[in-house]
Amino acid sequence: MRMRTGIFLALAILLFLAGPVSAHSPAEMQLTSDQAAGELVVTISHDVADPVIHYVREVEIRNKGDIVLKESYTTQPAADTFTYRYDLPLAAGDEIEVTARCNIGGSISRQVTLPGSGTVLPDENLPSSSAPKPLWPAHAALLVTGIICIVAAGLLPVYGKSISGWYRFHVGLAVIGSVLSLIAIVLVFRVPYLSADPTAFSIHVILGLLLFGTLLAALVLALARNRAGPRKAAVRSSHIWAGRLFILLVLVNILLGLKAVGFI
Repeated sequence: MRMRTGIFLALAILLFLAGPVSAHSPAEMQLTSDQAAGELVVTISHDVADPVIHYVREVEIRNKGDIVLKESYTTQPAADTFTYRYDLPLAAGDEIEVTARCNIGGSISRQVTLPGSGTVLPDENLPSSSAPKPLWPAHAALLVTGIICIVAAGLLPVYGKSISGWYRFHVGLAVIGSVLSLIAIVLVFRVPYLSADPTAFSIHVILGLLLFGTLLAALVLALARNRAGPRKAAVRSSHIWAGRLFILLVLVNILLGLKAVGFI
């Protein structure tokens, strides 16, 4: 009963995390002042397949912590990079923070403080805040830890049956590894991800989605095995092969991930 509860819990967590998998934050945002027009110019990079379905839904502008403008949208002008212009004269000493939020999930913020005080800043790019630190080390650490747990779970039925309670360890390690792996997969879509090789990164993301499906299939098969009746052996075999496929795809995707961040 406890093992079944653990598998149900893992599936619930995976399904909860499945929504953000299809989302990703805008990748970059640049702020520019247009003093002649009295406007703040915000240029956003948010690559999507369909800007009517997946888009930046809101842009919020704060000055010294107070909201001075908030605009909502039901689409974005382009599928990659686009620009919004806001009637917002800027003066030196202003502390501007702009946040753009994706309609599916994720956001990007830029904070700048205009130099000096009491004078108007001339037309120019505003001093940009430091770029967000790449979170691929956290993504990699979570995924490697999850894979170690899944591999250990897979080895227990082969080499660890002499260990008392080996099956509980098998299920526990599989659940922990699955949750860590899914968090790692979701992390790619939830934060701006700096990539040295966009092509490798795109393949890395697609393969990550396939990994999610393979992992979900392995857990569903594990849950269905005891109810499969005469097909129990076939379901067990499918569960084992889904786990093997997951591990193989992970190894390939690790290499793609290292290439995407410029390590190889």
